[in-house]
Amino acid sequence: MAAAPAGLVSLTIYQAGRVPFPDQVFTDPAVSGVDLLIGWNKLEPEQGTYNWSILDCLFQQADTHQKFVVLTLMPGFASPPWVLQLPGVQTQSFSYAYFNQAPPRPLPLPWNQPYLDAWFAFLQAVGARYGTNLGFRLIEVAGPTSVSTEMSLPDRTSGDTALPPSTHGSDVAEWMALGYTPTRYTDAWREAFAAYHRIFPDQYLGVSLYPGLPIGDDGQPDPSQANKTRLDVIGVGMQYRAQFDLQEDGVKGGAPPPTDPGYNEVMANCGTIVTGLQNSRASTVTSAQGPPSLALVHDASTELPADAGCKPLVLTTVARPRGAVVVTARTDLRLDPSEAINIFTGARLLRTCATNPCSVTVAPGSFMADVGAAGTPPYTTQAVVSAGEE
Repeated sequence: MAAAPAGLVSLTIYQAGRVPFPDQVFTDPAVSGVDLLIGWNKLEPEQGTYNWSILDCLFQQADTHQKFVVLTLMPGFASPPWVLQLPGVQTQSFSYAYFNQAPPRPLPLPWNQPYLDAWFAFLQAVGARYGTNLGFRLIEVAGPTSVSTEMSLPDRTSGDTALPPSTHGSDVAEWMALGYTPTRYTDAWREAFAAYHRIFPDQYLGVSLYPGLPIGDDGQPDPSQANKTRLDVIGVGMQYRAQFDLQEDGVKGGAPPPTDPGYNEVMANCGTIVTGLQNSRASTVTSAQGPPSLALVHDASTELPADAGCKPLVLTTVARPRGAVVVTARTDLRLDPSEAINIFTGARLLRTCATNPCSVTVAPGSFMADVGAAGTPPYTTQAVVSAGEE
C-alpha cells in the first residue's frame, strides 16, 4: 500500500500545449504532491490507443523531485467520442459546466453499464502502467460524474435560463424522466469503488463531495436527498476505509465560510481516515504565464487545518462535589444556524447548544454527544462514561 497522501498538493487542469506544472512546483519544499486533472478523451482518443506521454512526463518529474502523484482522471463530459458510439451507451444532452456556461453536450448516464465498462477498461490500462509506482498515492474515483470527479450531476431547475433542448423543462425534471433514483446513483458509485479497489489496490481512493440531486427513490422531488445521497456515497467509500480519502473542494480560505455540510462531513472524519480540503483561491488563481500562484499555495498551507489539530467532537466529564458531573462537548466543526451540539444520556436529551462548547451539570452516568441539525444524521458522535464523584 502506498504511503498516505499527506501535505500540500498542487492541482492543475491539463491544457494542451502547456507544461502541466512549472519547475517551481517541483522544487518548492512546501509542496508535497502534484494532482493532474485531465480528461479521458486526452488519454484514449481512440479505443485501445493511449496517449501516455502526458502522464509519463508527470511521473518522471514527480519521481525526480520526490513528490507524490494524485491522478484526477475525468470521464463524464470528457469521455472520448468513440465511447458515445458504443452499443448500448445511453446519453442525454445537458448544458452544464463549472459556471453553467457550456453548450448542450452529451453526458453518459451515470449508471449506464456499457459506459462504465469502457471506463473501467481504460482504468485497467492506467493501473497496469502506473500502479506499481511508489509515488502514485491517490486516484480520484469517478464514473457516475459529469464535469469533474466531484459527485455532481446537472442540477438546474425550471427557474434557470439557457437550459438544453428538453421536453421536461429543467435538469432535475430530465433526470426524473430518465429514471434517476438515489439508490440507482449510489449503486453506480458502489460499482465504481469496487472497480477502483480491484484495479488500484495500492493507491488511496478519493471521493470529492457535492450535493445529491433532490429526487427520491419514488422518482418524485425530495430536497432531503441533497444531503442524504452525499452521506450514502460516503458510506460506500467507508467500505474501503483503509484506502479511502474524503475531500471537499472549493474551500475559500481566509473568508467566512458559507453553509457547507460537505466541509463538516469531511472534518468529522479527519484523524480516522485520510481527508482533504481544496483551497479554491490557490487552485484557481494563475499568473500571466499560466502556472498556479505559489504565493497562494503557501497561504493555503497555513489556512488548511492539520490532523494534529483535528477535533471533530471531544466529550469530557469532570466530577463535582455532592455527586454532580459537568459534561462538556467541544467541536471544531463549523455550526451553521440550523446546527447544534447535543448532549444525551441514553435517549434523553440533556442540552442543545448553538454555540461551542456545550456543557451541562448532571448526576454521574453514561453520556453521548453529537453535532448536526435536527432531523438529519449527525456529522459525528462521541460517548463517555463519567468519572463519578470526587
